Amino acid sequence: MISLKRNDKIIILVAIVVIVIAGVGIAMYTQPATVEIPPSTTVTSGSFDVNWTVRNVSLDTINGFAGKKAPYTGGIEINQGNIISITFNLSWVDDHTTFMKRFGLDRLTLAITTLDGDVTQVSNPSAPKTRKGTDTITLESHIIPPASTGPIKADDYDSAVAQFNKNPYFDDSWMNRNFSITVSDKIGEKRILPRLLDKGNSFTLEISYSYYQGVIQQGQMKSTGNDDDTNSTQEFEPPYMSMIISTGCGRFV
Repeated sequence: MISLKRNDKIIILVAIVVIVIAGVGIAMYTQPATVEIPPSTTVTSGSFDVNWTVRNVSLDTINGFAGKKAPYTGGIEINQGNIISITFNLSWVDDHTTFMKRFGLDRLTLAITTLDGDVTQVSNPSAPKTRKGTDTITLESHIIPPASTGPIKADDYDSAVAQFNKNPYFDDSWMNRNFSITVSDKIGEKRILPRLLDKGNSFTLEISYSYYQGVIQQGQMKSTGNDDDTNSTQEFEPPYMSMIISTGCGRFV
């Protein structure tokens, strides 16, 4: 049996005590739960562009009558900006003709008076056999949309639209302005009695217009904050191994 010196006994006893304490610590140690670190809030600022596209709209059809002594008169106002053009299409069927529907054909004249007082008119006779006739006038504003509008800085699409709607027009020169319409009928019948019986002619007037409408489209997005949307995790290493090693007793394990 090996005889130990008093100092060796004390060292061994201390080592045994340390190992026992470490073992108890290991048995009682509970590893901390994994801590979920939420991602930082991403603040997104939107850049929205305005692109201009052509839209076409038809107004209610006008059914009127042009008398030989009382022309039809009327007018329109369009509550729309950025108007490109307005088209007036007059059509009719002559209700009184003679001799195989080739003679006595009426001539209808469509005249449009613009906001500046300028008059544009077209006059055509009814066609033989079919008795139908048409007059068409198209007024051009000659506006050109901006090459680009924007960008609009907003947090989201709805906010960008709200900003744009504060001033959606780049041209309002034809907006809510009156365009006067006159339709007159020149009786084609030469004979006295048929001419007296011909009071005029009914017609149909179709009106349409085109305009530029701004379309909001999302441009480049700029983000600040954490670009990774996945939750990041952080794990803690149990400290007991380092505790044992730092005691200087690792040589006895």
